[in-house]
Amino acid sequence: MVQDRCLNITTVTARDIRWPTSLGAHGSDAMHTDPDYSCVYVTIATVEGPVGYGMTFTLGRGTDIVLLAVRAMKRLVEGRTTASIYERFGQFWRELTSESQLRWIGPEKGVTHLAVAAIVNALWDLLAKIRNVPVWQLLAEMEPAQLNFFFRH
Repeated sequence: MVQDRCLNITTVTARDIRWPTSLGAHGSDAMHTDPDYSCVYVTIATVEGPVGYGMTFTLGRGTDIVLLAVRAMKRLVEGRTTASIYERFGQFWRELTSESQLRWIGPEKGVTHLAVAAIVNALWDLLAKIRNVPVWQLLAEMEPAQLNFFFRH
């Protein structure tokens, strides 16, 4: 495995971004008659400069709940090094999804999964920047064990 630069994560920011698709019924279907497509957009900044960007998509209502979950989880990311996360990514995943004060929301389902997805997507983007490759290539070239997480339901 390539030895990665170890970066110091300073801040995790999250924003609620919406598109008023319900005004023209754009993207509607039989189940979602008036969706306002939206996403929680996460930025992970480092002392050294590189920034990772990630998002998770929703249909509007409830995006604010996912946003609050990301903000509640950010303390598990801020102040860490990228090495401490990437070297034990499965363990890091479990830390996010099993945080004792948030797991009642539903470990590894619903709001928790959406919040973790936004954070993890930003971390994949950051690692791709460290390695100077596109995210798709980063993931395609990983060994299965590097992407293997044990999901609980």
